[in-house]
Amino acid sequence: MMNCAECQKRIAAYVDAELPPAEMEAVRSHAQTCAGCASSALASLERKLAIRRAGLRYSAPPELRARVFGLCRAEAEVIDRKPVMRSARAWLPQWSIAVAASMLVAAGLFVVANLRQQQRQSLGEFVDLHVATLASANPVEVLSSDRHTVKPWFQGRIPFTFDLPELQGSPFTLVGGRATYFHQEPGAHLVFAYQRHLISTFIFRDTSQLGLPAPPAATREASFNLRSWTQGGLRYVVIGDANAGAIRQLSEQLRRINMDQQSRNQKPHRKDAENAEVLPGSARFQRARRF
Repeated sequence: MMNCAECQKRIAAYVDAELPPAEMEAVRSHAQTCAGCASSALASLERKLAIRRAGLRYSAPPELRARVFGLCRAEAEVIDRKPVMRSARAWLPQWSIAVAASMLVAAGLFVVANLRQQQRQSLGEFVDLHVATLASANPVEVLSSDRHTVKPWFQGRIPFTFDLPELQGSPFTLVGGRATYFHQEPGAHLVFAYQRHLISTFIFRDTSQLGLPAPPAATREASFNLRSWTQGGLRYVVIGDANAGAIRQLSEQLRRINMDQQSRNQKPHRKDAENAEVLPGSARFQRARRF
């Protein structure tokens, strides 16, 4: 069992997910029973988040800078080889086209690199939120393995609804949930247990305020596996240090139950359909009038 001194030495590496799996588990287990070490881990994570938010300004990667400078250098050599006696009007159109092409290439590279950076940063923020919440003294606000207790708890706390799967007979157990925020957008944070691992599921409205790029099907950030998808106007993010197969299995169960809910919501009730048929102007109404 890890003591406080050993835990304190590893907190910085734990927050950065740079420890071996066995040590990550040892620090996590100790922090769950030690308020002092849990507080230190949370403070370290908050500092990391503050530094990350302070560096949101995009900085071009070395590869992009080298490519842009290379294009400019090549264009300068082309211009230098032009006959000196030619008028500016003769070579200006060609120079403008070449520069415009270079700018388009550079802009394309910038957009691709920027999207990749946004995606990695968003995933990193979810990792931080996952670790910070589970390391806190109260990782959930509603503690229950009953989905019929957890789901109603969110009513009035978040501006949308979702459904939870029946986990009986599966390797997963619902631990509970809490209301959370991501980029000032309210959402749900659900916690599931899988063997000795805890898995977070974040659900938010898929709005521009959320600031997330198109979701990857599956990825890995630090020592965590992650899956993300959009469904019914909501963005789902499932993350944990469990194996990729477990993350995929839980994601599929969540996707399936919410797909069934959408189908039920879109299907009209039989009574409503019958009432619609006898509305004035309908064929059934006209037939009834003949009698």
